[in-house]
Amino acid sequence: MIPAEHITGLILGSQLAADAIDGKVITGSVVRSLRGNGSVAAVMAPDLGNGEAGFQTTSEDGTTYARLQSGEMTFGSTTVDQVLPTGIRGTAQGGTLDIMSGLISGGSQAHIILASGDSPVASGDGAPAIVMEWDGAGTADMVVDVSGVLMPRNFAWGKVSITPVANTPTPMTVTGLNVRGSNFTGFATVQSTVPGTVVTGVGVTAVSKTSITVWVTRTNTTATTVAWEVRGDK
Repeated sequence: MIPAEHITGLILGSQLAADAIDGKVITGSVVRSLRGNGSVAAVMAPDLGNGEAGFQTTSEDGTTYARLQSGEMTFGSTTVDQVLPTGIRGTAQGGTLDIMSGLISGGSQAHIILASGDSPVASGDGAPAIVMEWDGAGTADMVVDVSGVLMPRNFAWGKVSITPVANTPTPMTVTGLNVRGSNFTGFATVQSTVPGTVVTGVGVTAVSKTSITVWVTRTNTTATTVAWEVRGDK
């Protein structure tokens, strides 16, 4: 063992043989990786300034960093003092990864939590979970803005054209669905400019994981477009 107080100055890689420190224990040391211009690119130390050992990389201009400590990776800036750090954390229970937005000065922070089926965060039926939530002092509801097409697999939707028998409820069954979930609810609405007068009724029956039956009633035999949806719940 080589105590740190016995080493003064810098030890450069060019001054070490390949096996000089292999398998050796050096206590209390700080290991720095320098760029060609002399700036510190990375540091591994028993105390990164908050009492914990860790590893930190820093941008060349010194304004941003990434830090790994105690199973948590955090990201920050030397020019912004955050109340809570932005980061990624694996929980002590295992099987759970928490992605945290952090807080600059107040309000609430957002979390995206990925949990395995046997994680304490999951529902307990063996299914993995992705949870989006927020915490903190803020009271406003969290906003989830999807800049694209949301395609949840526990939903199915579409349109059918039904040519009814006049004044008679006329069905059409949609098959080939694969809706995720255990309990299923169906909805339908007619696309018409004469609802309640010519189109006198619309409904659904036999809603399941794989199919839905859509009904329409109207006073004549004009083909009628009905939009339908199936939703699956736990």
